[in-house]
Amino acid sequence: MLQESTSGTWDLRTIYTEPSSGMRVYVLFVLAVWIVTSVKLLKVWRVVPPLRSYRQAQNPGYQKLLEESDSSLKRWICLTLIGWGIYASYSVSDACYRLLGLKSVGQFIVLGVVEEFSVGLTLALLAVLFAFLVRWHVIKRIQRLGNS
Repeated sequence: MLQESTSGTWDLRTIYTEPSSGMRVYVLFVLAVWIVTSVKLLKVWRVVPPLRSYRQAQNPGYQKLLEESDSSLKRWICLTLIGWGIYASYSVSDACYRLLGLKSVGQFIVLGVVEEFSVGLTLALLAVLFAFLVRWHVIKRIQRLGNS
């Protein structure tokens, strides 16, 4: 006959917690940043594909496209960081209100908040890294146009 163990342990990492509505909105925002950045990169590559000669060096429209892309990517990088700051602030204050309502601080709740906070930060930094690398690529193309 099998007996159930009363001293069994279970792993909190296996429990699925559904992301908050704020996290869902934030994930959609980060996805939009990735899409906008990708579109800007494809526009630049459409005119002059990567690893090709810069025949467009004399084309003022191409240089204008590069400069506009650079400026726009700067704004998207800033917007992503500001968006993450707003989300982080909202998330932390919401967690504090929930903890105050419980009148006790449970480890599970604190760990859940920290986990969601770190996921949001990771998403923001990955989107900023991608936009930064595309901006760097655009700036290098602008510099090559100046040297031609």
